[in-house]
Amino acid sequence: MRKQQKSDSDLLKTYARIITLILVSVIMAIIGTKHFSSVDNIGTKSLELEHSRLLYVLAMVKSQWLSQGQPGSLKLNWEDTGHGSANKQREVDNIRASKNIVKMSDEGWPLLNKDSVEGCKELWHQLMASDLHDIKAEVIYQTKTKICRFATEQSGSISYQTSSGRVIFFDNNS
Repeated sequence: MRKQQKSDSDLLKTYARIITLILVSVIMAIIGTKHFSSVDNIGTKSLELEHSRLLYVLAMVKSQWLSQGQPGSLKLNWEDTGHGSANKQREVDNIRASKNIVKMSDEGWPLLNKDSVEGCKELWHQLMASDLHDIKAEVIYQTKTKICRFATEQSGSISYQTSSGRVIFFDNNS
């Protein structure tokens, strides 16, 4: 009878281990699903932050433009406020900052130096003092409407219309 009791005890331990393993697997699956579903939202938040940042920078540039008597161009001086990768290339940034002159429209909005994708990239760098690689954005320039569009695969896009200074954020999740 001892062999039967020992066998039953071993069988119960095995069942307890199987049930525990199943419960842990279910909990891990739930946590994993919630984590990976929030990964796309991280990209959206990043682009939303860049959108807000761009709005603040444009307001600051227009304010500077007004305070300087509405000149045809402004020299933006961001080299002291750059973070992250900008500090790694201090000399390169200082050279770029010395050339960081933005053409302004009659209404006080920054204009492109070149009506092209390169012009959009250059304007982004001048205004935001950051590289588009940081947010992994693709740049599209619409010639007819003179709109620069900075788009990411998962989270949406930011559009900047150079003729009016209008900035629009499009969210892919909506």
